[in-house]
Amino acid sequence: MELVYNIAIIFLSIFFESLPFILFGSILSAIIERYVSNDTIVKLIPKNTFLGSLVGVVLGFFIPACDCAVIPVSKRLVKKGVPLNVAISFMLASPIINPVVLLSTYYAFSNTNMSLFWFRLVFGIGIALIVGSIMKLLFKDEVVKSNSHAEGHHEHADEHGCCHEENCCHHEEELDENMLHDLKTLSNHDFKIFYGISKEECRHQDNPTLRKCFKNDVLFILKHAAYDLFDIVKYLIIGALLAASIQVLLPQTVLNLFEHNKILSILALMFFAYFLSLCSTSDSFIGKSLLTTFSENAVLGYLLLGPMIDIKNTIVLLGNYKKSFTVTLILLIFITVLISCTLVVI
Repeated sequence: MELVYNIAIIFLSIFFESLPFILFGSILSAIIERYVSNDTIVKLIPKNTFLGSLVGVVLGFFIPACDCAVIPVSKRLVKKGVPLNVAISFMLASPIINPVVLLSTYYAFSNTNMSLFWFRLVFGIGIALIVGSIMKLLFKDEVVKSNSHAEGHHEHADEHGCCHEENCCHHEEELDENMLHDLKTLSNHDFKIFYGISKEECRHQDNPTLRKCFKNDVLFILKHAAYDLFDIVKYLIIGALLAASIQVLLPQTVLNLFEHNKILSILALMFFAYFLSLCSTSDSFIGKSLLTTFSENAVLGYLLLGPMIDIKNTIVLLGNYKKSFTVTLILLIFITVLISCTLVVI
C-alpha cells in the first residue's frame, strides 16, 4: 500500500506541474493555426541553403507546435517548393525551441540543473540543422506521398492526421475571411464596389458579418485547443505514471547497471522517450523526475529524442513521407542524439 501511495504522490506532482503549460500551449497553438498561413511561412524562406535552415529553426521558435503537429506543416512546405533541409530543420527544432517548451523546460530545471535547459536548446538547434542538411544530401527526389483526397480547396488536415469537418471552410465562412482581408488591402472605392458597403460601415461594431467572423474564430480556437489538450493529457497521464513507477519500483541493482554504463543509460531513456510519445510541452517534468534515477546525460537524451521522434509521430511521418525517407530520418536522429549525449560533459 505504501508503494501505491508513493507512486500516486509523485504522479500527481508531475501531472499538475505540467498541466498549465499544456493548456497554454494548446491555446497558443490554436491561435497560430487560425491566423498564420503556410503561404506566410513560405515567403520568409531565403534561397541560401544555410540561411534557409536557420530560418527553419527560427520558424520553429515562433510556431508552438508539438512534435506531430509540425509534420503536416513540413509536408506542405516541401510541396510548395521549400528546400528539404529547411522543412526538416523546422520540423525537428520547433517541438524543442518554441516559447512554450522553453518556458516549461526552464521552469522544470531552474532549481535543479539549468545546464540541461541550455544543452537541450543548443543541441536541439544543432541536431536539427545537421540532420536537415544530411537528409537534403541523401534525398534529392520526391519524398512526399501524394494524398489527393487530402489535397484541395477544403483541405484542413490537423497535426494528428484528422480533418475536423466542423472547422473546414464553408463558402459563407470563406466570404467572411475574405472580407476581413479585403478590408485591409482594398481601396475604399474597390471595397464598396465588391461588397456594396463602405469600409466604415463594415468596421462598425454592429456589423453582423464581422460579429460572425469573430464568433467563428473564437469557436475554432476553443475547439482546436480543447482537442489538443485532451489528446496530450492522455499521454501525460501515461508518462507521469510510468515515471513515478520507475522511481519507486525500479530495483537498485538495475540502477547500478545504468550508473556504471553511460551509453546504456542514454539508450534506455532514448527508447523510453520513443515509446512513451509524450508531448514536448510537458516532457521536461518527466525528465526532471528521472534525474533521481538516471544521469544528466541520459536525461538529456530523453529530452532531445522525444520531441524529435517517437511512435506517435513515426506513424504520422509514414503517412506523409515515403518509407525510405522516414526510416533514414529516424536512424539519423537516434545516431546524432546518442553521439551528442555521449560526448557532452554535463
